[in-house]
Amino acid sequence: KALAHEANVPFLSVKSTKLIGEHVGDGARRIHELFERARQLSPCIVFLDEFDSIALDRSYQELRGDVSEIVNALLTELDGIERNEGICTIAATNRADMLDTSIRSRFEEEIEFSMPDYEERLEILKRNLEDFPLKVSAKLELVARNTEGLSGRDLVEKVIKAALHKAIADGRENIDTEDLLDAVTRIKKPSKQPPKQMFV
Repeated sequence: KALAHEANVPFLSVKSTKLIGEHVGDGARRIHELFERARQLSPCIVFLDEFDSIALDRSYQELRGDVSEIVNALLTELDGIERNEGICTIAATNRADMLDTSIRSRFEEEIEFSMPDYEERLEILKRNLEDFPLKVSAKLELVARNTEGLSGRDLVEKVIKAALHKAIADGRENIDTEDLLDAVTRIKKPSKQPPKQMFV
């Protein structure tokens, strides 16, 4: 979305699961319709989230009957006879290992987004607590050290906001280190999902 804003072009964001139909041919038709719309809006950016749901390796055909049909439709649109000049296609997935190799080869670049390191987590905490509605008397370095494996969104939505809500519920006008660490303890679980990868 930020890229589309900087480039000042339309942004088509689609959850790939919504391109899968109930009947044979539905998925391919929806993919062709999406790219036809993109051609009408060109130049534009097409963003396909949860990409593994439509770009599965064709060895999964026996598990889901429309896999080959949808992959072939994607291949046709990504580099088929009809030129897609002015259309930038970006896809995101947590399961790059499940993608069809021919689909992966159509993207010019793969970017892996990993979880923030200690310094990045500390910076996220500092920036989001700058204009905080309550007084903050917390050792952010300690909180940052104890939040390994959490994303920036986790830090803001599940740690900072949870600590804020608890302080308000308790009638306090400040949050401290313990408030933030309590929120971390409630949500921190080892992640089994690989980092999300983007294909451009």
